[in-house]
Amino acid sequence: MRKLFLSAGGAARGEPAVAAIGVVLTDPQGRVLERLGKCIGRANAEVAEYRAILEGLRLALQRQPEELVLFSDNHQVVNQLCGTLSPRDPAVQHLNKLAQELLRRFPRARVSYVDPEANRAARRLAELALHEERRTERERQLLRQEILALLEELSLEDLRRVHGFLLSFQRERADAHRPPAGA
Repeated sequence: MRKLFLSAGGAARGEPAVAAIGVVLTDPQGRVLERLGKCIGRANAEVAEYRAILEGLRLALQRQPEELVLFSDNHQVVNQLCGTLSPRDPAVQHLNKLAQELLRRFPRARVSYVDPEANRAARRLAELALHEERRTERERQLLRQEILALLEELSLEDLRRVHGFLLSFQRERADAHRPPAGA
């Protein structure tokens, strides 16, 4: 493939808070080749933006394009990647260094600021990942409350049986995730 376009967006709810990334990789005709949205744990908006860029650069490298155009709607990160602004935070300096190293692996690469509306697809993927994370957490909270209410009504003997079941369940999960012997 000759030329690819990478749109990257990071989103965080607070500073720092639960964060997510969105990545869209397209060809010159605008066909979507890769699309990714996922939560990345706790981070601020700047770190989330860098994590989206890093993930997108890795995806783009797998396709070995001759040229890559990276779009971001974060002025600060674009200025840092272009070398007109230096990151102050050591963690961001490290992310900047990783991004610079990945960018140098492309025969030609350009980083461009775009209006948030032009970067809507990547930003939307990050927002959807955050929404799904919040929905999942709300559901977990409700289930915990229901389970605790049910446990309050059990006898000591029933609690022991539930405890035994949970320990057995936990061992089964651990065994399922353990690599086979000799591997």
